[in-house]
Amino acid sequence: MKSPLQNSEKTTRKKSSVGKIFKVIGILFLILILGLGIAQYMYRNEKETPLYKIQQYLTYSKEDWENYENNKRILASFPAESGIIDVANPAPESPIDTLMWEYAIKNKDYIPDEVLAEIKRYKARDFSKLILAENKPSNEEAQNAIVSHYKNEVSKLLDEYKGHIQIGTAYNAPLQSGDELVRVTAMVSAFNKERGNLGNIQMPLNVIYDFVQYKSGPNVWYISDFSQNIPYDYKLNKDPW
Repeated sequence: MKSPLQNSEKTTRKKSSVGKIFKVIGILFLILILGLGIAQYMYRNEKETPLYKIQQYLTYSKEDWENYENNKRILASFPAESGIIDVANPAPESPIDTLMWEYAIKNKDYIPDEVLAEIKRYKARDFSKLILAENKPSNEEAQNAIVSHYKNEVSKLLDEYKGHIQIGTAYNAPLQSGDELVRVTAMVSAFNKERGNLGNIQMPLNVIYDFVQYKSGPNVWYISDFSQNIPYDYKLNKDPW
């Protein structure tokens, strides 16, 4: 039989072992809590901790990581603008002869819904910031620019109708590149001696263009797609054919 002393020592050893187990479990639990806290900290701080970067280097290719760093540098180069949303400006639309349509409306003629919507948009356009251009092409220079762009397509039209191009009121337009010297927006129409105003005759001749001069050739005008809204030129288009 075991003595009471031996039984007491055995009980003490059991209590000591249980205590050690609880201590180990407690330490592991604290390590787990600490690990979760570190993980949350890494995530909340934009994933920029050294441990996270090491994981990224191991997970992604060198090219992926370089792209990530480059994109981050590009984003950092932009000024901070809180609460600002970049909304693209609507594309400019051709001028509209609203007087013609208003006359049709008074006569109760049929007007397609899309035309009515277009007229409404035109009347809502803001022309207050337009500046009249002091430097603009002459009628001859405007015609040369258009014919040079379309080649035989427009030159044949002008020959067929015995017509020539006239340019209307021109407005300064923002430059589109560092190579440009001058850019203006204006309406154009074709005319001949017998019929007067021929309008745009037919495509590809349009009623509005941007006329551009480049630094490399400051004495030559070229045409480009129009870049801004301008009002309908009633002076140019008086008494249309």
